[in-house]
Order: sequence, then C-alpha cells, then structure tokens
Amino acid sequence: MKDLQALSTQILAKTKTEGQNRLDEYEKVANDKIEEQRQKLVESQKNREEQIERQMTNDYEREAQTLANQKRNAVLSTKQSLLNNVFNQAANKMANWDGERLSIFLASVLKDLDKTIDWMIVPGERSKDVFKSDEVTAVIDQYTNVTLANETVKQKAGFLLQHGGIDYNFCFDVLVQELKKEFSPQLAALAFKTNE
Repeated sequence: MKDLQALSTQILAKTKTEGQNRLDEYEKVANDKIEEQRQKLVESQKNREEQIERQMTNDYEREAQTLANQKRNAVLSTKQSLLNNVFNQAANKMANWDGERLSIFLASVLKDLDKTIDWMIVPGERSKDVFKSDEVTAVIDQYTNVTLANETVKQKAGFLLQHGGIDYNFCFDVLVQELKKEFSPQLAALAFKTNE
C-alpha cells in the first residue's frame, strides 16, 4: 500500500510538474502574443501619427502654395491693370492731341510716303476737327499727292491712310495696341523690377 501511495504521490507530483510546465509554457506563449500585439499596436499608432503628421504637413504646404499663388495672381493682375491703364491713358492723350501735336505726327508719317503715288487721309471721327486746324492743313498742303477725305472713321481718333484699296491704320487705339504687344514685357520688367 505504501508503494501505491508512493506511486500515487509520484504520479501526482509528475502531473503537477507537467501541468505547471504546460501552464508556464502557455503563459509564456500568451505573454509573447500579448507583447507582439502590443508592439504591433505601438507601431500602428506610430505609423498613424506619422501619417497624420505627413497629411497635416501636406495640407499646410498645399494651403501655403495656394495662398502664394493667389498672392502672385493678385500682384500680376494689379500689374496688368496698371500697364493697361498706362496704355489707355496714352491712347486717350493721343486722341486729345491739338493741331500742333497732330501735325508733327502726320508730318512724320507723310515724309516717308512714295511721292509718286496718290494717297488719301481718312480722319477718325474723334479727330476730324483737329484735321481742320491750320497746322494740320499746312502739313497736308505740302504734299500734292495727299488729299483729305470728307468721310470719317467711326468712333476713332487718328486716321487711315489709303492707297489703291489698301488701308494703313494710324488710328491711335490701334497704334497703342501694337505698341502694347511689342513693349509690354519690357515695360513690365522695368516698372516692376524691384517689386518682384
């Protein structure tokens, strides 16, 4: 009986030891899994925080670029408006030339004409009275091959020079537009050089 009790105690001790070993092993596996999940969670949280930070940085940079673009566009629009205003003022100033100023301009145009060809000047409606001035009449009278038409160019200042069905346009708004195309980039560069 003692042997049976000893055997029983021995089996119980062995079972207890094996059970404890298995329990320790399961506990270790469970702790390892918990630690692995904790590490994944920490890594996931870190990645999420980095993603949020990147997104915030991207949003900030995009917003900053949008604001910079809006500012640049506003500045460019203002500059363009100023340049347009300069050219419009030039056209208006030319439209209001007196006889003396128009005669100087007309003389500079007529001196380059072929003197063997007949030319006709068609004044702009807004300049017709200035073409009747003594100064302008004196210039036209110097050129026997140039005559002044009775009709006018509607709503224009300046004049057309006609020969053989061809119109050479010296209407001031057209001249200023041609100058605008040619000189706007240089004027913008000069006028706004220090403000960039």
